[in-house]
Amino acid sequence: MSRTGEDGSYHRPVVTRRLVDPVLDAKLQRPPTRAEWVDRARLLDLLDTAVERPMVLVAAPVGFGKTTLVTQWLARSGGPRVAAWISLDSRDNDPVRLWTHVAMALERVGCRPKDDVDTFMAAHDDEVIAGVLPQLLEAMSDLEEDLVIVLDDFHLLQDVACHTQVEFLIEHLPPRTHLMILTRADPGLRVAWLRATGRLSEVRAADLVFTAEEASSLLAVERVRLSHGAVEDLVQRTEGWPAGLYLATLSMAGRSDPDEFVREVSDGNRFIGDYLTEEVLAGHRDEVREFIHTMSILDRFSASLADFMTGSSSSAALLHELERTNLFLVPLDEKRRWFRFHHLFASAARSELELEEPERVPALHAAAAQWFRDHGHVDEAVLHSLASGSTSDAAQLVQVNWFDCVCSGRSATVVGWLESLGRSYHDSDPATRVAAAWMAAMSGDQAALADHLTALERVEDLGPLPDGTRTVESSIAMIQGVFGYGGPIEMTRGAQRALELETDGRSPYYSVAHMARGHAAYVAGDLDLAISLLAKAAHNDAAPPIIRTLALACLSLAEAESGHRELSRELAEEAMQVVDAVGLRGTPQASLAFTALGLAQAAAGEMTAAAATIEKGLMLRRRNPAQGPWGALHHLLAGSRVALEVGERGAAVKLAEEASVRMDRHYEGMEGMRERLRLVQEAIKASGPSAATSEAQEREPLTERELEVLRLLHSSLSLTEIAGELFISPNTVKTHAKAVYRKLGVSSRIEAVRAARGRQLV
Repeated sequence: MSRTGEDGSYHRPVVTRRLVDPVLDAKLQRPPTRAEWVDRARLLDLLDTAVERPMVLVAAPVGFGKTTLVTQWLARSGGPRVAAWISLDSRDNDPVRLWTHVAMALERVGCRPKDDVDTFMAAHDDEVIAGVLPQLLEAMSDLEEDLVIVLDDFHLLQDVACHTQVEFLIEHLPPRTHLMILTRADPGLRVAWLRATGRLSEVRAADLVFTAEEASSLLAVERVRLSHGAVEDLVQRTEGWPAGLYLATLSMAGRSDPDEFVREVSDGNRFIGDYLTEEVLAGHRDEVREFIHTMSILDRFSASLADFMTGSSSSAALLHELERTNLFLVPLDEKRRWFRFHHLFASAARSELELEEPERVPALHAAAAQWFRDHGHVDEAVLHSLASGSTSDAAQLVQVNWFDCVCSGRSATVVGWLESLGRSYHDSDPATRVAAAWMAAMSGDQAALADHLTALERVEDLGPLPDGTRTVESSIAMIQGVFGYGGPIEMTRGAQRALELETDGRSPYYSVAHMARGHAAYVAGDLDLAISLLAKAAHNDAAPPIIRTLALACLSLAEAESGHRELSRELAEEAMQVVDAVGLRGTPQASLAFTALGLAQAAAGEMTAAAATIEKGLMLRRRNPAQGPWGALHHLLAGSRVALEVGERGAAVKLAEEASVRMDRHYEGMEGMRERLRLVQEAIKASGPSAATSEAQEREPLTERELEVLRLLHSSLSLTEIAGELFISPNTVKTHAKAVYRKLGVSSRIEAVRAARGRQLV
């Protein structure tokens, strides 16, 4: 059986790097300053003092000028200081997306992490703290200037994992690095802990309100002349609210009697923001007002997007006019290519649009979705498709893009998409259900996976799916073949069927099918078939990096068992090259590359390096227990062999025992895996007296009651039912069970029963 490519040699993988959903440049740009802004020296001085601590929290409701203040402060701050600015949105609740954006912002100010920014795209939540943040922190430490990281609109960040990661960042910030969080409400961080440990400075709404003197300066910018009493009345009526004062200033510009306007405002019963916003909107001519209404549905926009939305070619001129005359249009970059409306102003304009022209709103969202889709911004396209009421369009976007997104590490984004579509849509749309089934398999939710597969098996042949798979049947077969939750027989059957259906070498699923079938052959011990199929999967240029990594790693294991040590080492190193090139170290699939490299290093006598590599892979597997049972099994067996060779016999025994327990979950088709386990167990036995026996002899004996509990643990009774049998409380049973586990040196009921059998206690 040939073990090479058609040209007689193994091909090194071609690694490509790209972002699935291009990042809007404006997210990472500090807003430019404007000449019209009032210089509020007391607040700038306050920030000078606040930044002496690692974190500065600027928390106030909408319209209090948080972004404006920090932008002014950064522009005027003296000394060597650089700022990395990230404008957050709701889609940043995906940890991979969040820290990719942070890494890119840091890179722009010369704070370059060891790995390329794209490598963060595949980091798992746990790997962010273990791998990504330490790299970022190290890069921050190397920066010679003071560094300020600004996270604007932090209230949109709701994900608990993201909050934990931000806290880790705060706790480990280098001395000259500071984090500024701008938010409408207290963030989901341990604010009290940050305050108590001296890490936190706070700027609140009470600090940000305008004084009468500052209000006078603002009015002077727009040449509005008010009496001293009218200024004080206006400040009192608005309670010093900056947005209200800005709106009032715009409303009074050009009026012959601005004092009368202040009296009108003070006597009104409507909410000041609603009233003043309506005044500002009404002050524009119809063309501009319609433009504002149209663009108010967008978080950010450019002239090109605005032209598309309005069907005109005059957007650039209108934006220039609004920027000159309206403080509520905010440029998002120095070149003024991207803009947004102030949140308060946008909200008011949207409300007016929905009241006056409700029928236009869905059409505008549909147009926005089309523009974002055509320009590669999938996240925004999904968001606006849903807002337009077209769940089917949003679903199609998800169906087309979920696989690329997952392959780039953004599984959390796909899960969010699916949740936004709703369970009822999964149930009625097979293509969406296919994506949901893949995500259930990846997360280890076997109950949901079984429900999805059962429903999909009843679906008639729909032909090719939007994600590129040949049929629904092919998707089912690949899921069964890749993850193997149903055991070796089902895994082999599914992988074989996928191989028969996915025959187009230009499709990534060609490699998925070949990898799955090759791995199934390896599990069964058919090394020649495994090597042939895995080589095809690894050499296919259409193979996603995750699939290429798995194929190369498994191919390395198969070649090692065939006696080709040098080739096995080359393949293992190649797998690690892919892992490092596209940032897969945080994924469960990467652990197989650690498995292969660790074994190859051990075969070459590099025992210290082998032990370290195996330990890294094992830690990765422990943190990511999903993705099917097989990667963990391969790694446990490899870990046991390496542990034995470095003289850690006790560890070798424990790893082999864990592998044995996991294998007991499947009976049919396990001959190949059991043979591998047998060889490991024989090596352990040959190395000296049974460590398990020695440890058991040293352990404290079980009491009579504990033996009774142990014998009932061997049954199918629940702990509550065992309590009934023994006429004791469930809590007492739990206490005895914990004592049994401790004395047997195990951590679960299954392991306790197995250990009891070995000691002939049951």
